[in-house]
Amino acid sequence: MEQYEAKRQFVTRELSRCICAAYGGVSRLEYEYHEDDEETVIIRFDNGYHKTVSVSGDSRSGIMTDVMIALSGV
Repeated sequence: MEQYEAKRQFVTRELSRCICAAYGGVSRLEYEYHEDDEETVIIRFDNGYHKTVSVSGDSRSGIMTDVMIALSGV
């Protein structure tokens, strides 16, 4: 569980600050770990919209890549 907590902290702190600064309209990122071992990042926008990204098994750099790919389509 330590690895999931480390990912949660990375997503909600460092990555969230970076993405919010780079992408106008993004308010924050959230990391969720589900009992079935699924991992997701929720991208929350100022207008109330949210987008969920699967990051199961990703490293920190993989999470960054998946979030940026998801944002390229918004």
